[in-house]
Amino acid sequence: MDKTTKTILIAAGAGLLVLILLTIVGGVLAYRYFRVVSSGVSMSSNLQTPVVVTDSGLLSKSLFLEDTQIGSVTDIAMGEFDPSPGVEIGVAGSQGALFVDDEGNVQSSVTFSGMASHVDIIDADGDGVCEFMDRGGWAVAASLIDHQGNALWTYGAGMPGVDDMAAGDIDGDGALEFVVGFNGGGGVHLVETNGTQVWRQPDGNVWHVELADADGDGTLEIVHSNAGGEMKVRDQQGAVVRQARPGSYFSHYFSLCKWPSKEGGEHALLAENGTIWVSDFTGKTVTQFNAPQCGRLGHARGVPVKLKSDQPEYFAVAVDFFPQDAGILYVYDAAGALVYQEILGESCPSIAALSLGESETEALLVGGNGKVWRYEVASPD
Repeated sequence: MDKTTKTILIAAGAGLLVLILLTIVGGVLAYRYFRVVSSGVSMSSNLQTPVVVTDSGLLSKSLFLEDTQIGSVTDIAMGEFDPSPGVEIGVAGSQGALFVDDEGNVQSSVTFSGMASHVDIIDADGDGVCEFMDRGGWAVAASLIDHQGNALWTYGAGMPGVDDMAAGDIDGDGALEFVVGFNGGGGVHLVETNGTQVWRQPDGNVWHVELADADGDGTLEIVHSNAGGEMKVRDQQGAVVRQARPGSYFSHYFSLCKWPSKEGGEHALLAENGTIWVSDFTGKTVTQFNAPQCGRLGHARGVPVKLKSDQPEYFAVAVDFFPQDAGILYVYDAAGALVYQEILGESCPSIAALSLGESETEALLVGGNGKVWRYEVASPD
């Protein structure tokens, strides 16, 4: 065997060894992830039949809106979103969006040119007419969609796939930036409003990303989870300024919420093992709630809601189990007591507390499959 052949064989063997090691590491990570997912599925298998589990007589429920053409409702917000003057309620789903009045009557609609994942309503250019951010996920690239439903740009097509995307003005220049988290070793990317990359930083399985003022200095930081179950906080250049391990495994399924009221600061919200956790951005548990049947790996989203004008805000949490098409709604009083629990029997990927009409109180709106449910204080008999 000549020297050249020997060198080629050694290089090929080394390359094969690296490939085998990468496959093993990837397999271990995938096993760990899907083992957790599988345990969540088994624990939430009893959530397919709608039923009110706990009811103190506080709430009444009605159908606020139904239109199957918009798909799964992923965002509900109030603002000036449409070209017509005045405030409306925006309801965005995986297939389109509706703009409705306080009674759920449709004023205008948008159909997306392609199927989306989890869509948020945003105003990307500050002109008072909204766009839509598709956060992406696995097989679906992240994208910015214009008000007519057409993609302005997409980001992260290919492998490793996008896990999530969030938007905010992280550098204070008045324009939105987008933070994209990738599966595998794709890391964290910062993207400008036009979809071009500013920087990328390494990390593993960046399952969920958010932008929040994590240290109270008036500027936004990046908050994300990763394969190690850590909460990581990064500055506008992507440098890690803090990392922690909250009391529960910090997974793909955290979100941001105001606590203890709408005037309070943002916190991280997570549901796991029969408990809903509210944490600060050092990973410290601020409060926790008893959440029967919430299992593991349900995506918790929560809002303070002013149900009664003479009482402090209640706290409502919708825990969504996707792709199992199941969800649970919990409502807690100011003392943390569970006053309402409902097995919804369908996915519930959005929740909002809005003041409708001239009311001094708020209605709780929960988005499901092509519909929005309305909860408010029950009228006395």
